[in-house]
Parts: sequence; structure tokens; C-alpha cells
Amino acid sequence: MAEVRFKAAIFDMDGLVLDSERAVLDCWDIVAQRHGLEDIQTFAYSVIGRNVTDTNRMFEERYGTEPGALAIRAEKREIFWERFEQGLIPLKPYSIELFQKMKELGMKIALASSSSREDVVYEMEVLGARPYFDAIICGDQVTRSKPDPEIFLKAASMLGAEPSECIGLEDSFNGIRACKAAGLYTVMVPDILQPDDEMKQLSDVIVKSLADVAELL
Repeated sequence: MAEVRFKAAIFDMDGLVLDSERAVLDCWDIVAQRHGLEDIQTFAYSVIGRNVTDTNRMFEERYGTEPGALAIRAEKREIFWERFEQGLIPLKPYSIELFQKMKELGMKIALASSSSREDVVYEMEVLGARPYFDAIICGDQVTRSKPDPEIFLKAASMLGAEPSECIGLEDSFNGIRACKAAGLYTVMVPDILQPDDEMKQLSDVIVKSLADVAELL
């Protein structure tokens, strides 16, 4: 077996493995129009990479408690799942091929997603990616949301690896901040948000797509 640069890989999901971010933004737009919520795109961008608790808190700080974050997010969730069940939210190109390559190299793989575990496991099972993950840790399994590094540190521990032995892959600003703070080799694969000066400084490398990641291994 070829020499492996990293013992393990830790992936974000939304916008990196799952092509979901644009659909999420569209769902926010729909509920905003229904309820007269202004500048929803600014809010939606600000919560990319954050867990449900943080998203709800930030929503109510911005828009108040009527109709309330839980009610709005329930509507958004219903619209999103309609699209998912219609096959409109696929895996990102080259994701399965990259997982296979990492397994051939003997690497362990974890998913560290801010979404709920129930949703993440279901989505990965439906799309055929679940068997590649040795561990899945989600936003409702940690105390602190990204950009805090907790989720990446726990994922590394679950894989039996030191953070310095892991490559971390993210698309969001909050995810990159968390990944770097955890001490992983930090790779940004931009989706909606293109890297600014902070992201360029925090990322060890920025690549155009998952297809480019194999060269780093």
C-alpha cells in the first residue's frame, strides 16, 4: 500500500458531500415571502455551517419570536424534504469516488455535520454513502456549534486519530474556522461562499472540487 499522508478524513456534509446549499437558500426564500421576512438571504448565509440551536437563536434575534424559528424552520424543512424525495438534492460530483480512494488507502472517514443526526443518516443512506463512514457526529450531538472546533475534535477521537493526523474538508466559513481551530489539515472546497482573505489565511489549501482532493492524499 502506498504511503498515506493522513490517517483519517473528516467531511462536512451540506454543500460539500450533499449538493444542498442552494436548495436550502431557495427554501428560505419561499418561507420569507410567505411571512414577509426581509433580507432573508443575509440571514441564510450567516447560518451556513451552524447547528439547529444556533440557527433558531439567531433567527429569533433577527426576526423576533413571531411566527418563531421553530415554525419557520418546520415549513422550510417540509419544502426541502419534498425536493430531496424527488431526487433533486444529489451527492456532490466525485464524492463516492473520493470515499473509495480513501478506503483503498486505509483511511478512516467521519462525517461532521451541523444538521441533525436523524436527517444526516437518512440522507446518506438514501444516497448510498452511509457505508463509507466509520463515524457520524452531528449538530445535535455536540454542545457548541461550528465555528467552535468541538465537532471536529470529537470526530477525530471517534476515529482514533489525533487532529494533526486528519484532513478536514469544508465549504462554509464557519466550518473552516472550526476545522482550523481543531488542528486539522484544513481544505476548503468552496460551494456558494467563495473564499475571502480570512478563508485563504485559515485554509491549508483551497481546491475547486472534490476531484482535486485525491491529489492531496
